[in-house]
Amino acid sequence: MHMKEHNALTLAKLELDRRLYTELKQLGVITTKADISRMCGKNDSYYACMHNKGYGIQLGSLAFLAARLKKRIQAENDSSKITNITQGIQFINKTIAEKIKLKEYELM
Repeated sequence: MHMKEHNALTLAKLELDRRLYTELKQLGVITTKADISRMCGKNDSYYACMHNKGYGIQLGSLAFLAARLKKRIQAENDSSKITNITQGIQFINKTIAEKIKLKEYELM
C-alpha cells in the first residue's frame, strides 16, 4: 500500500470517529471526549490520545461502547432518552461496519 493510500485510510478512520463523537454528543448520549473514552472501557484520555496519535477508536472498543449503551437502555425509563440511545447504537454499528470495510481495503 502506498503512503498516500495509508494516509487517506487513516484520515477516513479519524473522520468516522469524529462523526460518531459528534452524533453521540448531539443525541445527548455523551457530553465529553472523556465520556466516550470511559464508555469504551478505557481511561478518560483514550479518545483524545488515539486521535492525536492518528489512530481511530478500535473495533473492540466500539463493540464495548454499543454493549454499554444497550445496558443503559434497560435501566432507562425516559422514552426519548431510549430513542436517542437506540439511535446512538445504530450509529455505532454503522461506524463499525464502515471501519471493517476500510480494514478490508487496507488488507488488500
